[in-house]
Amino acid sequence: MDETMGAHGAITVERPGEFRGFSYVIKQLELALRRRLVDACRASGLTSAQYTALSVLVRRPGLTSSELARRSFVRAQTMAVTLDPMLEAGFVRRETDPAHARRRLLFLTEAGARKLEEVDPHIAALEEHMVADLDDAERDQLVELLRRCRRTFE
Repeated sequence: MDETMGAHGAITVERPGEFRGFSYVIKQLELALRRRLVDACRASGLTSAQYTALSVLVRRPGLTSSELARRSFVRAQTMAVTLDPMLEAGFVRRETDPAHARRRLLFLTEAGARKLEEVDPHIAALEEHMVADLDDAERDQLVELLRRCRRTFE
């Protein structure tokens, strides 16, 4: 990278020809989406972390707390704090793993499924707003491209 003096004494940095700013744009999108996701969840009495955990459990019942934390992109300690109110509210239940008595598995309850049904239309509207300018083929392509990018880090 080469630094040069730009207009008004500002330092400008020339970036390599291949730099496209993907990380910056993705972070901007994540921040804009997160703010709206938090609002949508709050309207239904959930935190975004709780919504994420419930969304994971509906697709993958029987995870341990640490597995749920990994799939929810939080630390195990954060998941422990996230789970307590959901267990108290009856959205999630713990069961002993029949194969390993020391493991406790997490499952979505009917109350948790109803809570997801309450929030999901708000999340769907948010996602629809985000891709409103894309046609169906572009939406499919965007999802596939983002998944391919994510898989490079697995």
